[in-house]
Amino acid sequence: MKKNIGLITILVIFLGSGCRYLQKNEIAVNSPEQSLILLKQGNDNYINSKMNKTDISKVRREDTSINGQKPYAVIVTCSDSRVPPEHIFSAGIGDLFVIRSAGNVIDDFGLGSIEYGVKHLGAKVIVVLGHNQCGAVSAALAGHIEGYITSIVNEIKPGIEGATDTIEAERLNIEHSFRKIHESEIIMELLELNEIAIFQAIYNLQTGKADFF
Repeated sequence: MKKNIGLITILVIFLGSGCRYLQKNEIAVNSPEQSLILLKQGNDNYINSKMNKTDISKVRREDTSINGQKPYAVIVTCSDSRVPPEHIFSAGIGDLFVIRSAGNVIDDFGLGSIEYGVKHLGAKVIVVLGHNQCGAVSAALAGHIEGYITSIVNEIKPGIEGATDTIEAERLNIEHSFRKIHESEIIMELLELNEIAIFQAIYNLQTGKADFF
């Protein structure tokens, strides 16, 4: 009897895990609206969870290795170790195409990566995800910098000009990167065809909430 209960328990866990995987992948992610829904649902799951229960299985690794990646979103975010996109959006292997740099700044390499994510991999949304207590933004406000960090700060400064505090500066910095993405002709063409959408969001380190705006 105990053995049967154990087998049933294992079966339930296995099926439950499989159902999460199937439910996510049964959704035909062929529109920006559907991609945004997945991101918001994933963030809700993350806020209320202690562990990321998404698919990082051997089966998933082999599938994406053989059949390629099909991310539903491009996430442009900060390198801050407290801002892990796959966890924040409860995403598994192959779900997100992530570009990271301190202060979520975008240079030519970053813009090229974003173009690749939407044009060649088929991602339907681009999200510029900033966060509160951003060290790069604080450094740009303070102006005391050295080394190669200077290039990051110099990219941030024009976008936050006029900001009176870090909260305003962090929002303005997200908007600056958002505008930078619109410099791409490839991305603008996809936007005009309504094949993709671009969103801004800010992540709260304390609550885990990603607020889209």
